[in-house]
Order: sequence, then C-alpha cells, then structure tokens
Amino acid sequence: MGLLSGKYTIVTGGGTGLGLGVAQRFLEQDAASVMIVGRREDVLQAAADKLSALGHDGEVRFKTCDVTVEEQVEAAVAAACNNQGQLDVMVSNAGTGLPNAVIDADVAAWSSLLDLNIIGNLLSIKHAAIKMKANGGSIISISSIEGAAPSKFMGPYSVSKAGAEMLVKNAALELGPFGIRVNCIRPGMVPTEIVAASLPQSMQDNYIEESDLSRAGTPEEIADGVLYFASDMGKWTTGQILGVCGGAGNQKGADFSESIEMFYGADKLKAYTN
Repeated sequence: MGLLSGKYTIVTGGGTGLGLGVAQRFLEQDAASVMIVGRREDVLQAAADKLSALGHDGEVRFKTCDVTVEEQVEAAVAAACNNQGQLDVMVSNAGTGLPNAVIDADVAAWSSLLDLNIIGNLLSIKHAAIKMKANGGSIISISSIEGAAPSKFMGPYSVSKAGAEMLVKNAALELGPFGIRVNCIRPGMVPTEIVAASLPQSMQDNYIEESDLSRAGTPEEIADGVLYFASDMGKWTTGQILGVCGGAGNQKGADFSESIEMFYGADKLKAYTN
C-alpha cells in the first residue's frame, strides 16, 4: 500500500516539468486519483496519456484551467474531488518567471507575473481549503530558491516567489484549526522545459557550480519533497518551506581555504578539496 492510497489529488501546472513529476510520484504511491490542470489541452492530454501508460491503478484526469481565473480554479478543484466532494491534496505548482530591470520596469509584465505566481496560488489554496475544511488535507506550493534572496534583473520572479512563500505561512496559520496543512517546496536548478527556454546554459551551469552537491536536480527529487508534505510522513508539519535544491539555497560566507593552508599546509587543503 502506497503513502497516498485512496487519496484524491490535484496538481496545477501538471502537464510538464515539476508538476508532471509530482503527478507520476502520486500515482506510484497509489493515489486514487490525480487531476492535472493547465492552460493547454494538448499538453495535458499528452501528459495524461503518458501517466496512464505507466500502468498504475489510480485514475488520471485532466482539466484546462487558468489559475488566475477564479471560476476555472473552482471548477477544476470540484472536478478533482471524489463523489462526496472530498479533496485530500492540492499541489499549487503553476507559475512562471520573467527577467526585468527595476529601472525599466514593465508594470504590465510585473502585474501579469504577480497575478499568476501569487493570486494563482491564492485561488488554488482558497478553493482547495473550502473542499478540505470538513476532513482536513494537505496543500503544497512550489516556490524557488529565487524567493529567498534577491537576484539581479530577476525582480518580478523573486518578489512573486517571496510573496507566495508568505502566503503559505499565512494560510497555514488560518487553516490549521481545520486540520489543513500548508507547506512549500523551494526547488533549485532542475532542467525542465521552462528552464531550458528561459535560462542560457551558462547560467544553468553556474547554479550547479554554486550548489553544495554540484549537480542539477530532477523532477522526481522535487516530487519526493512534495510527497513528504502530502502524506502522513508530514502529518505534524505545516507552515514550512523545504529547500530541495542540492544546497544551492544555502547562504555562504567567506572561503577560508587559505587559512586552512596557512595553519595545516597545502597537502591538508588538497585532501579536503579533491
């Protein structure tokens, strides 16, 4: 029996990348139903076919939904429930990024991105919580290491993810009395379709070099973090932000390699670093 046996789940932005990885992990853990939602029907259909072909017992469904449109979010959440209107897990993953310099701020672009990354999260949390109020449940938002520190020329994305993380903490505070847990995953560099389309390879390589584990992550590894919050493994955890980033999000101080060499010699430093 899997960790999500019998659970009804929904994943926004579930047609590609991290969302698709989460949906697959949920099916592997015997979720009764996984609803993937997104804006493009053709992408969702292809994703649903791929998931169904894996041969798991859980039902795979999809529904087109713009998470910034409340009526569509409400309808998608309702469709994800079982026949008694119960929803167990919401993964609010839909989002995007945009570089833009403060000195040349495009207000329309900022507004659109903030609407998707914050209001889209808000609406997903709101309507999932309405369905979970009677029996509890788990809501997981997908943020980014960019939400934890400023990034030059990436203000819209960093600001939106920081706001989404505070939304998670506020929602956890308000929804805890109903047995609803609200948590957040903060991924690092995962070479998904959107990353490949928006970041040059040199920047992707830099993220990897700056991470403690010196490699990129995978959608499956992000999904493992989500699974902790979604399942009973995290049943006493709420209002938390988990960095699944290979250590790229760790705040780093000065490098004291030269001090090691001065005190203990070059051979000792070499042993520590090679």
